[in-house]
Amino acid sequence: MNVSVEVTGNLLEYLDQKVKKGYYKSRSEVVRNAIRLMIQKDIEEQLKLKGLDPETFKEIRKETSGELLEKKFPKLSKNNN
Repeated sequence: MNVSVEVTGNLLEYLDQKVKKGYYKSRSEVVRNAIRLMIQKDIEEQLKLKGLDPETFKEIRKETSGELLEKKFPKLSKNNN
């Protein structure tokens, strides 16, 4: 899905500098990454409101994901040991 956004002045210069310096391939990529960071920040704020440390939550999530993968694909975990 495409979305058009009007960006002017200093914001446009900022986007162009990120692309010019090679950090991103296009203006769109800069904007997409900015949105991802905004989402991440919102999630971290929600975790904090619920009394959860974002870093602790990430570690718990990694452990839980690993356990679920091992249960679903036991052959994978046996090959890695």
